[in-house]
Amino acid sequence: MIAPLLLALATVAPAAPPAVVTVAEPDELRVVAGGRAEARLVVTIEEGFKIQANPASNPFLVPATLELEADARVRLGAPEYPPGKPYRLPGAASDLSIYEGTFVIRVPLHASGVAPEGAASDVVLEGKLRFQACNRERCLRPSSVAVRVPVKIAPAAASRH
Repeated sequence: MIAPLLLALATVAPAAPPAVVTVAEPDELRVVAGGRAEARLVVTIEEGFKIQANPASNPFLVPATLELEADARVRLGAPEYPPGKPYRLPGAASDLSIYEGTFVIRVPLHASGVAPEGAASDVVLEGKLRFQACNRERCLRPSSVAVRVPVKIAPAAASRH
């Protein structure tokens, strides 16, 4: 009798936090080998929720942090976060720096000077946006959402035609 109950409890997964933050996959970036481009990642936070800006107001807070995996064909610059909006919690002595609604993170890219002659090279930069979302009642556990940035690198010779 106890075994079926334990089995049932073991198969119940803990409830995942609600998906309150999304990152729209940008249109494919096109860049010539050796050239530069900028990825623009549009982040949307569900109404009523806020996340800490980057940099966060205090060292113990979890800032929004974009991490993209490196690729030999594309060198990544440091993500450029927008300034946060001031937000004061009831009874707090100072403001927090937060994001809410929709905002854009920019990432400078530099394509390698080497591309297959006569053919474009497709790269998909993958990573995650880490954050902690809060509303007026509670803060969810720190979480992350997947991020994808498609890049097409054209041979440098293609730019001469």
